[in-house]
Amino acid sequence: MKNKSVSFHGFPKEKEWNVAWLNKNGVTEYIDKRRAWAINLRMDKSTLKKRLRVCSKHFNDEDYHKSVPGITKITRRLLKTAVPTQNLPKSSLHKNSPIKRLSPKKRSPVKKKLMENQLIELFNVGEPVDISEEVDQLDHCIHHNDIADLTVVELETKITTQDFGTQVNSGDIITPFISLLDSDKKLNTMTGIPTIDILNKLVELFKKENSDIRTHHLILFNSISVSSCRSIYLTTVPILHAIFDNLIFWPRKAEIMANIPYCFKNFVNVRVILDCTEVPVQKPKCLSCRIKLYSLYKSGFTLKFMIGVSPAGFITFVSNSYGGRASDNIIFKQSNLIQLLDRYDAIMVDRGFLIDDECNEKGVTLIRPPFLKGKHQFSKSEALLTKDIAAARVHIERVNQRIKTFKIFQNKFGWGHAHLAHAIMVIICGISNLSSPIFSSDKFI
Repeated sequence: MKNKSVSFHGFPKEKEWNVAWLNKNGVTEYIDKRRAWAINLRMDKSTLKKRLRVCSKHFNDEDYHKSVPGITKITRRLLKTAVPTQNLPKSSLHKNSPIKRLSPKKRSPVKKKLMENQLIELFNVGEPVDISEEVDQLDHCIHHNDIADLTVVELETKITTQDFGTQVNSGDIITPFISLLDSDKKLNTMTGIPTIDILNKLVELFKKENSDIRTHHLILFNSISVSSCRSIYLTTVPILHAIFDNLIFWPRKAEIMANIPYCFKNFVNVRVILDCTEVPVQKPKCLSCRIKLYSLYKSGFTLKFMIGVSPAGFITFVSNSYGGRASDNIIFKQSNLIQLLDRYDAIMVDRGFLIDDECNEKGVTLIRPPFLKGKHQFSKSEALLTKDIAAARVHIERVNQRIKTFKIFQNKFGWGHAHLAHAIMVIICGISNLSSPIFSSDKFI
C-alpha cells in the first residue's frame, strides 16, 4: 500500500542552480545544486548516470514552498535552494563478495609446491630431489589432523641431500687487460690498432716520450684505482697526441700525383678533400658555452672538427675543436689551411664551404657541386659534374665513419675533458692512418 505522506522529487540537472554549501573548513561557498545533492547522498559518477528520484524523508519542512489551503502534502514543490539533509547515508562503499575457495583437487598441486619449497628451505637442500611421496603423506596427515604421526625426524631421514661448495679468491677474478690482447684481431677490435707489432712500436715511442719509469709497464692494463686511472689518463693523452701527430702530415704534391685513384681521374690537381664532422658532447653549465656548442644541424650540443683527406684516403689535416655553432667558413679561415696550398692546386668541398674569395686570392681552384639557386634543373654538364664530385667525395665520408667507430665518439663526449678533444681526435686519426687503406691496390691509376 502506498504511503501518501511520502513524495518523490527528481534529481536536479547540471548547472541548474547554485546553492550555499558549508565545506569541511567551515567556509560557505556556492556550488552546483546537483553536486551538493550528490555529496550529501554519497553518490558517485556511475550512480548519477541513471534517472534518480529522492523521497521527501531526506528534506525538512522548510525546504518546501509554504502550503496553500486545499493542496495536499504530496503535491508540494521543493524550493530551488533545497538540499537533502535528513536521513543521509553514512557511506557509499559496497563490499565485494568474498572470493570462493578452489576445490581441493585444484588447490592441491599449489599446496604441494609450497610444501616442497618449505622443506627444501628447512633442510638447506643443495639440489632438490623428488619428495612427492613425503608431501602426499604430510598432506594426508594435515587434512586428518594427524600431524603427530609424521615427525620432522622421519622426513629428514627419508630426504637425501647433497651440498656443494666452492671457495674463490677475489684476486682470481681480476684478469689483466693485456692478457686479452693475444691476437691481432682482438687487438684491432678493442683498441683499433691493426697489429701487435705496431703496438710494441708505440710502447717504445711512449717510453722515449715519457720519462716516468713507473708507467713503462703499461699500468693502464692492470687493476688500479679510479684516481690513479684519471691521473694516468690526463698525462698519457698529451703524450700519445705528440706521438700520433707525426702520422698526420701534409704530403708533397709529387706523392699525391703518384697515388691518384680512378675516381679522381677528372680531378688530378686536387690536393685535399675537406669535410666537417660533429661529435655529440654533454650539455655544459655555462650559458655562453651552450650558445657556442649548440648545432642547428644536429639539434644538440656538439664539437666540430674539419678533416682533410688526400685523394688516396690518407688523413692529412685535423683542425682544432670548435663549437657546433661555428660555420665551415670560419673553421676554414681560422685553420690557415690555405697557406699550405700552392698556386693552381685544387681543393674539393661540399656546398657548405663558401670560400670563393679566399681561394681566388691564393689562386686555388675550388671544386664544389653547383647550386640550383635560380634554376629549375641542372644542365647536363652540371649534373655530370655533381655525379663525379659525389663519387670522389664519398670516400671522406668513409674516413669519418671509421673515426666514429671508436667508442669515445659513439656516446656523448664528456664536457669535463673537452680540452683534450683535439688531442683525442689526432690520436684516433693517427690510428686510422695505421689501419688498412680506404682504397685497395687495384683502385689506383
